[in-house]
Amino acid sequence: MVITVQIFCRVPRVVLLVLALLATYPMPGIAQEVRAYLSENEVALNRRFVLNVEVQGTQQIQGDPELPDLSAFAAYLGSGTSTSMQFVNGRTTTSLTIQYQYQATAEGTFEIGAVTVPVEGRNLRTERLQIRIAGAPTASGRSRSRSGDGAVAAEDLFVTATPSKTRVYVNEPVIVEYRIFTRVDVEGFDVTQQPSTAGFWVEELPLERGPVEQVVRDGVQYASRVIRRVAVFPTSAGSKTLEPMLLEVQVRRQRRSRGFGDPFGNPFGGLLGGGLFGGRVALGVGSSPVDIEVMPLPEGEPPSFTGLVGELTVAASLDRDGSVGIETNDALTFRVEMSATGNIRTLAAPVVDFPQDLEVYPPDVSERVEPTVDGVRSRKVFEYVLVPRAPGETVIPAIELAYLDAAQGTYEVAASAPISLTVSGDAVAASTVSIGRLRTGIDLQRQDIRFIRVAIPSFHPIDRSLVGSVSFWSVLVLPLFAVAGAAAIRRHQDRLRGDVAYARRRRASRVAKGRFARAETLRTQRSHREFHAEVARAMYGFLGDKLNVAEAGLIHDSVRGLLSDRQVPSDVIDLYLSCLEDCDRQRFAPVEPDDTAMQEMLDRAGQAMTDLDQAMT
Repeated sequence: MVITVQIFCRVPRVVLLVLALLATYPMPGIAQEVRAYLSENEVALNRRFVLNVEVQGTQQIQGDPELPDLSAFAAYLGSGTSTSMQFVNGRTTTSLTIQYQYQATAEGTFEIGAVTVPVEGRNLRTERLQIRIAGAPTASGRSRSRSGDGAVAAEDLFVTATPSKTRVYVNEPVIVEYRIFTRVDVEGFDVTQQPSTAGFWVEELPLERGPVEQVVRDGVQYASRVIRRVAVFPTSAGSKTLEPMLLEVQVRRQRRSRGFGDPFGNPFGGLLGGGLFGGRVALGVGSSPVDIEVMPLPEGEPPSFTGLVGELTVAASLDRDGSVGIETNDALTFRVEMSATGNIRTLAAPVVDFPQDLEVYPPDVSERVEPTVDGVRSRKVFEYVLVPRAPGETVIPAIELAYLDAAQGTYEVAASAPISLTVSGDAVAASTVSIGRLRTGIDLQRQDIRFIRVAIPSFHPIDRSLVGSVSFWSVLVLPLFAVAGAAAIRRHQDRLRGDVAYARRRRASRVAKGRFARAETLRTQRSHREFHAEVARAMYGFLGDKLNVAEAGLIHDSVRGLLSDRQVPSDVIDLYLSCLEDCDRQRFAPVEPDDTAMQEMLDRAGQAMTDLDQAMT
């Protein structure tokens, strides 16, 4: 029989307290068991599902469970835990459930391997599971498929990725527009996974600011907005794929009435997630992959081909009029400017056949990429310093650069106009300078003179009084400073022993630095999970010492409230909580160790702790 609440009301309070304490530990004779189950055995593509790992007979485990690799069909989003306790037939049953949230990224039927959980020195394993991921929902509105995200249908909220073209040449720009469609109340969203761009050069494009659009798609009206625009340049031929972009969308869900006999539903819905006026739910959505066929460049490319696909113009100029007023040994600036609509970053310095009478210095290179609403426009400038060494008429020939016109599929040539120079004056001897070559740096031509450094003598006054010297007064005042310092140190030590909060605040930075040093060691050892666990411990410990609260009682909602009460700026709080969430996510993400990402995590966590320390000072 199950003990009811009425029976408990007649039990003395001491007995209730003993039972509550015993309930927090596994009861003797109750074996620990572990099982895994899914929130949904069938989900829609790009929607969220939860892998639950339940451990019966305990409320804590000795380490992190070892998860199978789900990266082939799902992206890890985060995790959470819950505990439960039951009194059945005089026996106490406890359990711990860990929820791992994922987002489906591939279509098909997949097997989820066993989860290994360390419990009291043993490694318990769950059964294997199977999940089916259905295709992306259509927006026709005729079907009402559910995907485990509450009462929001898959066709009521989705994201599309639309390329400007799907068949291009190597290095030809493709504009990809990511747009969200919704028929529900969206409060905001966060990007949980950017699409992989392996094999592409990517330039972000600006978004037009404007109101939410009302769009009709397949006969259904949606509220829609562009959330990202990029220009991608394929770097090699073949079939390329842009992976989906995954979002976590915050949706305001309206409460549904539970029937005629219960018009107000659950009066405690505000605590349980519904409320009298509905609640907010987090949904996982994502775009479909974008397939692009990349064609190789046509044969017969000109010798001056630069690799650019798009449009190109070339202009050359001098900073002075080349027909008058130029003397030998005058310095001139020769400027070559290239403007293009494609990827100009790959353009090398042009090959210029300078005349033999000019001494040429290496160019200064500057470039500017200007993303526009329609694509990418860029400019690259080469500036050479020219010094004429002989009088007479000379010509800098035209500069020719070839490019591929993608619309026509043919090679075109962009050329500058030739520039004429009229130089007067006396010729410079060839033995003095090197004429007709491109200098590669600073030439040491005259080394027969070396500067002599002459030491400045120092003077000391004589017959000076000892009382007027700095040393005398320093020795005289030093004991007074020593006594004052000893008193300050003693007062500081007394305060450390008597004020726990002050002692914790003083030691917070030192303890955090020690844990960061341990995390740095784990980073060099490429211990991915242990590294993020150590960083999280450092941040939780630092926060607990600063607030003088127990680390075990810190949760995100309470942390935000405690810091807000101490007038900590919201951006500092958001950065701190973001680092903690990333540490938690990376501890359970089945990815290969990334030394660069771990170093970035150390830098972000250190900055977050520095900002928090300054805000609370």
